[in-house]
Amino acid sequence: MVGRFDLPNRKTVLLINFRYHLVSLTAVFLALTVGLILGTAALNGPAVERLQSATQGLRDSNDQLRAEINELEDQLGDDQAFAAEIAPAYLAGMLTDKNVLIVALPGVETDTVDGVVEMLGYSGATVSGRISVLDEFFDPDNADQLVDLVDNEITPATVQPPVTYDGVAAMSYVLAAVTTGKADGTAVEIAAGDITKVTTSLNELSMLTVEEEPTGVADGVLVLAGPGSTDSDSEERNNGMVALTGAFAADVPTVYGATTSTGDGNPITVLRSDEVDDVATVDNVAVTQGQIAAVAALADYIATGNVDHLGIGEGMSDLLPGAA
Repeated sequence: MVGRFDLPNRKTVLLINFRYHLVSLTAVFLALTVGLILGTAALNGPAVERLQSATQGLRDSNDQLRAEINELEDQLGDDQAFAAEIAPAYLAGMLTDKNVLIVALPGVETDTVDGVVEMLGYSGATVSGRISVLDEFFDPDNADQLVDLVDNEITPATVQPPVTYDGVAAMSYVLAAVTTGKADGTAVEIAAGDITKVTTSLNELSMLTVEEEPTGVADGVLVLAGPGSTDSDSEERNNGMVALTGAFAADVPTVYGATTSTGDGNPITVLRSDEVDDVATVDNVAVTQGQIAAVAALADYIATGNVDHLGIGEGMSDLLPGAA
């Protein structure tokens, strides 16, 4: 028929629309690409230079800090080497004929305890026992078990522990009595079997180990510890460490030597408070100088009754007794 005009079918329309959108999207992405290239080219020089300058500054700062740390470590090493050299002469005779009990608490390294024992040797002291009180001893869940032991099984007839539901306090009283030969500062009769019964019972509960069996005689006690507990029940555990130290301090002159005075709830903070006046403290016992100070503090306490607080942390008065 003349003048017939055919409309495009649906398929043809869809194809045209698709091509149109495809061309449009291609144009958009092409524009973005060109923009990124042009922008990068324009900013590449200054931006990269600033970034490189900042990075180099950080590298230089880190290198300087690392060098300063290395220098401080070298100085500390020299200081401790010097302390080790003078220790025999400085400590000589301070604790001649004195019996000293070593009590290690959680967190203190064996090397630290060995170092203190070495310093005691220079002082002329005799180590009258070396024990380690473990984490399980201070676990609040074990309090009832400790109370039962004290009440029914291991307390010598010559020792009358306090009536309390605080298992750590009750057992600390008994442990201090059998290892020092005193209760509340008064001499009590302790048989060798009494000591073994207490230490063996606690060892079987994974609460204590014995490196050197206590003799039951002590003129002084060195309690050596780390920074204290940081567990979820750290308050109860740290209070237990204070209670144990206090039990020994009630019997004989006692020094609490910690590896640091830092950390929330660190027992040394409580022991340096105004409420406690019968425990000497040292806060840097991890190093030779602190190990010397711990022995010197105990000697000063036994000889003069002075309660020293030594070290480098908050609450200290001197590095060594009478150093000011």
